[in-house]
Amino acid sequence: MSFVRRRYSHQEPEEFNPWISSTDLISNGFLILSFINFLLLAFVFFSQKQGGQSPAEEVPPIILIPDNAAFRFPVGSAQLSQPLRKYIRERLAESVIANRYKYKIDTVEVIGHTDGQPNRSRVGNLDFRLEESAVTNRLDRLTPGSNTDLGLMRALAIANELRKIQAQRPELKGLNFRAYSAGQLYLPTGELSPPNRKDDPSRRRIEVRFTRLGRIVEVSSQ
Repeated sequence: MSFVRRRYSHQEPEEFNPWISSTDLISNGFLILSFINFLLLAFVFFSQKQGGQSPAEEVPPIILIPDNAAFRFPVGSAQLSQPLRKYIRERLAESVIANRYKYKIDTVEVIGHTDGQPNRSRVGNLDFRLEESAVTNRLDRLTPGSNTDLGLMRALAIANELRKIQAQRPELKGLNFRAYSAGQLYLPTGELSPPNRKDDPSRRRIEVRFTRLGRIVEVSSQ
């Protein structure tokens, strides 16, 4: 009977080193965070390339109210026609509300434009009655002495109508409505107009612009 002697090799178990596992975990975590940051940067870059700007960076639209047969003001007057009043209440007010929240605006500017026909009315009285007429909404007391006066009166009529709606619609609360006049100075393209004293309905219009008020900065004289 023979015996087979088997030889077993005895190896000491490796000592467990927790620092190696921790280092691997930290390295893997760093790689994952780097990859996530890369994806975020790529997404932001792609969004900007596609025009995906934030509401604060986007340019709000300009609404044009043309001088057509339905919306036309009487000659030399700022009286709103019934179709124009209905348009302001049913469509313009809704557009103001939508653009307010979309573009984070706090001010609506209403700008009156005229054509170059000379204003042939008698001497204007806006220097004396403008403030009172604006507050009381009695624009019928105003007499324009120029196209600039007339543009301001018509812009003010629309701004005042929006203020009336504001008192009834909580969605408009806190908005500023401001009226301005550009007279016959600018063409519909935005360019300066050459002298033109002809009747031109395409130049008679109201622009409604959405904006945010800036901070007033005083300029030192020294």
